[in-house]
Amino acid sequence: MLEKVPAPKLQWLAIILFAFYPLAILAARLDLMHFRNSFLIFIVSALIGFIVFALAVLKLSRGSGNASQLVVAIVFTALPIGLLGSNVLKARSVPFIHDITTDTQNPPQLIAAAKVRTGDDHDVAYAGEEVAKLQLEGYPDLTSLELNAPVEKVAIEAKAVVQALGWEILDEQLTQSPMTLEAVDESLLFGFKDDIAIRLTSFVTPEQHVDVPAKTRVDVRSMSRQGKSDLGANAKRIRVFLEALQARI
Repeated sequence: MLEKVPAPKLQWLAIILFAFYPLAILAARLDLMHFRNSFLIFIVSALIGFIVFALAVLKLSRGSGNASQLVVAIVFTALPIGLLGSNVLKARSVPFIHDITTDTQNPPQLIAAAKVRTGDDHDVAYAGEEVAKLQLEGYPDLTSLELNAPVEKVAIEAKAVVQALGWEILDEQLTQSPMTLEAVDESLLFGFKDDIAIRLTSFVTPEQHVDVPAKTRVDVRSMSRQGKSDLGANAKRIRVFLEALQARI
């Protein structure tokens, strides 16, 4: 059976399958097809690619066929299979949710985001206790950040961090507490858009002297517009923002 599949055919089939991946991504970015169809192309290409990979490895191990052509076939099929495999493992290691917040009891509202979302996008309403429980199990470290700085200063730095991260600002209310800032971030490959809401609340603790400036509580919410699982992207985004903001205060 191995002799019926020559090395040149395996090589060119591997290259063609490899080309499907960037073409599927480009088609989704240009709105030529729905991203779910691109994912389907990924899966089919990966399944066929695995067969090509297995055949090439067998032929190479038996010294059957041109070794360099078989190596090309192995490399061009192994790379996308490995990438898809890592994403599958990542999806299994994080909660199957797409809405993350530092305050699950009173999450920041996505008011501006609701105005730009379409019928194909998720509703901005927080799903409640079920999502909160999954988040707590997967990301127990994501809680409100309390800073020893007045809310006016934190607001300036928060906006600077948003701009430094390259997020597009949708709306802002930075005149009185609680101050809010809404933005959108776009993924590199498919251009998936995730909405972010930042809430800055001024507060004082009972032990604070009246002359001591108030502190600021920072809450962040990051929610994907589409997709069931975010592969941990929203939690990572919140961590990056909070760490960058804390470093500036």
